Amino acid sequence: MWTIMEMILIGSMILYGTIIIRAFNPSTTLCLIEPWCREIGFVLCYGAIILKLYRILIEFRTRKARRWVIRDKDLLKYLLGMVIVVFGYMAAWTVTNLDLIQKENYSMLTTRRTAEGVEFKACKAAWWDYVTETSEILILIFGIHLSYASRNATTQFRERCFLCISISTEALISAVFYMLRYFYWETSMHPDTSFVANFVRCQLTTTVVLVLLFAPKWWYQKVQINKGRVSRNYLMQESGRGPLEAFKPQDGVVATNSDVEGEISLADMNPEDIRLELKRLYIQLEVLKNKTIRFDNPHISKRRGGRKIAQRRFSLQTLRQQTHRLSSRHTEIEVTEAEASRTPEDSVCSVEGPSIVINDGPSETTPRKNQK
Repeated sequence: MWTIMEMILIGSMILYGTIIIRAFNPSTTLCLIEPWCREIGFVLCYGAIILKLYRILIEFRTRKARRWVIRDKDLLKYLLGMVIVVFGYMAAWTVTNLDLIQKENYSMLTTRRTAEGVEFKACKAAWWDYVTETSEILILIFGIHLSYASRNATTQFRERCFLCISISTEALISAVFYMLRYFYWETSMHPDTSFVANFVRCQLTTTVVLVLLFAPKWWYQKVQINKGRVSRNYLMQESGRGPLEAFKPQDGVVATNSDVEGEISLADMNPEDIRLELKRLYIQLEVLKNKTIRFDNPHISKRRGGRKIAQRRFSLQTLRQQTHRLSSRHTEIEVTEAEASRTPEDSVCSVEGPSIVINDGPSETTPRKNQK
């Protein structure tokens, strides 16, 4: 998490560099350097924010049993690809301008005049600038789309909400700033007023982004540390002392079963003492339960922030072969057993039953009369 936050911080520092460059008198070199600082800082800062929103969306939409985890290392690779693309674009822009300056005596500076008649030099706006600024707005709109798509995701420190506010603020203020500059400031605004406008714009975007992203984490972390310290002190205080006086057997009284006379009944005890004693017992039971759960549990990583051991993988093809082998073996066994009893007389499970010999006893005959 902090690796991507560091990229956001580095990008913000580069964006602040554009204000420092504008504090000097414009020249060809400064007119070439300022767009580099703007675009590289923009892609580092807001590209990292968009990638964080992308990770939140992917983890939220994963429907597999095994969650797809996007590591900071993967996000850095994506961010490096974005920086390379912007670097190539700015390199092409720089080479084109240098070629025009050398061959066609093209000047990146222009002379403007205010309404009071004051002349001043400023960097000339070209079509490359319009394309670049339009691309910035489109990238920010894509980031807003990602934040809207992951609106139901639950994140730590409510990070998704602050990321959405940051990127929406940049998109809104930059769009208004570009429109006002093209229609009004570009031709008639004094350079000092233009510098103040750019400074205010940088504070409303870059500074607000840093506050929205870093302040909540610092505040939540501080609250958790304070809560943990209070709970730990209370646990040590409650577990370090013995049972309350109300629970100790009195003189001449034996605390046994409730059937025995002389045992302390709950009705005679102070409700506050009972509540404190039960609370102390609940805390001790909770600590014991957590220790028991974590003791030699293979499902819980022992190192902080560690990943679980990869599950064993099996091949469906091998599983089918084993199933086919077992089924063929089972069929052979059934055929062999069936060949042992082919006739109903030899099978004890035949419907006709086993063949037996029944003794009917001696046969009786009726004498026949002689017929003549």
